[in-house]
Amino acid sequence: MDILTDILSGMKFQSSFYFRTDLTAPWSVYVPPKGSVSRFHVVTHGQGWLHVDGQAERLPIANGDLVIIPHGAGHTIMDDVNSPARPLDDVLAEVSYIGTGPLIYGGGGPNTMLVCGEFGFDNAVHPLLTNLPPFLHVSGRKSYNSTWLDSALSFIAHESFSREAGALAVINRLSEIIFIQAIRAFADASNTPISFLAALGDPQISRALSAIHQQPSSHLTVEALGKIAGMSRSSFSNRFSDLVGMTPFQYITLTRMQQAAGLLTTTEDSLLQISTRVGYHSEAAFSTAFKRFYGVRPGEYRKQQAQLS
Repeated sequence: MDILTDILSGMKFQSSFYFRTDLTAPWSVYVPPKGSVSRFHVVTHGQGWLHVDGQAERLPIANGDLVIIPHGAGHTIMDDVNSPARPLDDVLAEVSYIGTGPLIYGGGGPNTMLVCGEFGFDNAVHPLLTNLPPFLHVSGRKSYNSTWLDSALSFIAHESFSREAGALAVINRLSEIIFIQAIRAFADASNTPISFLAALGDPQISRALSAIHQQPSSHLTVEALGKIAGMSRSSFSNRFSDLVGMTPFQYITLTRMQQAAGLLTTTEDSLLQISTRVGYHSEAAFSTAFKRFYGVRPGEYRKQQAQLS
């Protein structure tokens, strides 16, 4: 398994939400900030603008474009930069939107149709996520083949309205696909580097990352990782921290905890077996580290995840 696959497999989606809009000019909606979620908008017809809080740029968006706001920042979507914005809650109240069917709103002019949604992660502290820019824009005109996106959104729509058994799990998996494909497309098309992806592309640092992911039970010191990378201890530590966004020790702990969480939800291994597999020789030490990271002890986490599945 390659490093990126291992990382993405450990980023379990906690929740997702999805709806369609039919907006007629003039319209402008302010979506307030919300922590620990990524939001997305796909333009399926028409055009408009998007402005993310704290950013100088107003981004034109058009048919086929996908925009992801990975850190849940407040943002405004609008037909024109001069249209006055209204808070989302006010818009929902005005049209008595109850969460089913399209959200229809606006002044009756030319229409823009969007698919909007959000999704959260069980653990959103991985540097692949935290190092993402304020927004990812994937142009429908040139950056990717929209067939995969159209298919994913159509399937999400079907599952959202069918309410069949397992629908939420299907929606979460499709949301994962949208998110992963967006990162890949953005990285391929953008001149803006994504720090953690740069670490994966660095021959020396990527060897150390591979060792961490493939050998979580090994006693991996900074010195040992530096030797794997072919660098001195200090040079390796500085370069790793610059590219990854955390120290080697912090990343080792993160990887062990996320792999442990995966084992707790996908296997029936005992806590002692899991603690050994992720590099802890004491179940008590593993339990303490896990609680510090997730807020609950491993046994409690396993029960919680079983109730959610």
